[in-house]
Amino acid sequence: MGALCAIVLVLIFFDVCQSTIISRKYTAQLELNDEKSNEEPLGEHNSTSVIECAARCQRECSIFGFHSQMKKCRTHKRNLMSEVSNEDGWRYYSHDFTPIDCKDLQSDGYFNSGVYEIYPYGTITSPVQAYCDMTTMGGGWTAIQKRINGTLDFDRTWTEYKNGFGAPEQDVWVGNDVIHQLTKEGTSSLYVTITLQNGTTLYETYDRFSVSDEAGKYQLFLAGPATGTLGDSMLDTGNPNRDLSGMSFTTPDRDNDRASLHCATVSYTRGGWWFNACHAAFLNGQWSPESWYNPWSPTVTSGTSVRGTTMMIRRN
Repeated sequence: MGALCAIVLVLIFFDVCQSTIISRKYTAQLELNDEKSNEEPLGEHNSTSVIECAARCQRECSIFGFHSQMKKCRTHKRNLMSEVSNEDGWRYYSHDFTPIDCKDLQSDGYFNSGVYEIYPYGTITSPVQAYCDMTTMGGGWTAIQKRINGTLDFDRTWTEYKNGFGAPEQDVWVGNDVIHQLTKEGTSSLYVTITLQNGTTLYETYDRFSVSDEAGKYQLFLAGPATGTLGDSMLDTGNPNRDLSGMSFTTPDRDNDRASLHCATVSYTRGGWWFNACHAAFLNGQWSPESWYNPWSPTVTSGTSVRGTTMMIRRN
């Protein structure tokens, strides 16, 4: 016979966890036939069919094994099949799904908000943990910034903002490289929220948001229409010194703003941002109230009013 072709299964099954019908494509991993992974599986279950087994391959799972005689199913994380031993009858299938962002996950049947693994670089070797909001304004939003308790310091270096810091379920900056990858096609919307101390959450949406790569100094491109309850403080066309669209990113160790001073090092504006000269909107300020000036002027002029913030993006 000629070269052995890859076997691709398109399985349609009922996902009892999400209560919806979803379809997924799996590729048979023929090189793993009649072997068993020595790694601890995510789960081991009795399964009557390969379809039932595939239905168990959710969230962290991206490869599963099914033994048709034993009616057994094992689910695994990706790239955990390097150490194997012989055991006849096992057949393995990998989940051919590398979601670029939270919108991809939503399209594949994930409807619960939470932390997911996404692949903004388009390869399984570069996963990113991100918080997905699956309910706000139709869902599918990827959080690029989140502050919920002020315990994380956002007064960080260029490299830290480049690579990202924090934890997606808590306070986080996902990383300027990741933001560029997610928005480089120029078709993403931006959703900003500020939650006040009294529990009220104000928001603003922008129709177009993208960030250039590091060679372009992570330049911000922002366009309206801007709508919401916060008011537009990023596209201040009436004051060219406060309009943030077109601004390069500035950190305490990299001055790219248009001011005569270094905005990211001033006591009331320490932190990374797309400063102009300097800002009317700045969500990465120091959490100590006396040091956070104009989080979102004129609606929110002091950090004393802020309980939390988010910045989320979604492809249009």
